[in-house]
Amino acid sequence: MAIYLEYEGIKGNVTADGYKDHIAVLSVQFGVGRGISMEPGNLSNRESTRPSLSEITLTKTADNSVTAIFKEAVTGSAGKKVVIKFVRTGADKVQEYMDYTLENCLVSGYSISADAEGEPMEQITLSYSKLMINYSDFDKTNKSGNPQRVGYDLETAKPL
Repeated sequence: MAIYLEYEGIKGNVTADGYKDHIAVLSVQFGVGRGISMEPGNLSNRESTRPSLSEITLTKTADNSVTAIFKEAVTGSAGKKVVIKFVRTGADKVQEYMDYTLENCLVSGYSISADAEGEPMEQITLSYSKLMINYSDFDKTNKSGNPQRVGYDLETAKPL
């Protein structure tokens, strides 16, 4: 499996067919939480709060995108479109099976760490106003099917 980042206006060094100039990502962290009342003896009437979507944190090896991402972290003010693509090797090609599309995205956090033994590692945190998640299954013959799509608009506090 591989994870590729397409960040509007920033080039990475991925060379895979269909993903040229994307940014290679090692890990993605994201979560959602909401408060749900759990009154003993009254669980049939549970109430919940609006969801709280976390920012998305990416970990990657430093590459030719390092300066552009740092610049977005310190001076970026116009939200960009960002797509995080999850791919795996199929029968004869790379297949994208899931993506997270972020609208009005800003770099809200940036850090880099390194030691003498390995490559410098960057951690990037992304803030966004809309999130859309797309997922497609693949059968035994690597045919795509059962596409699923869900999203959330933080500006309107409504599902997409």
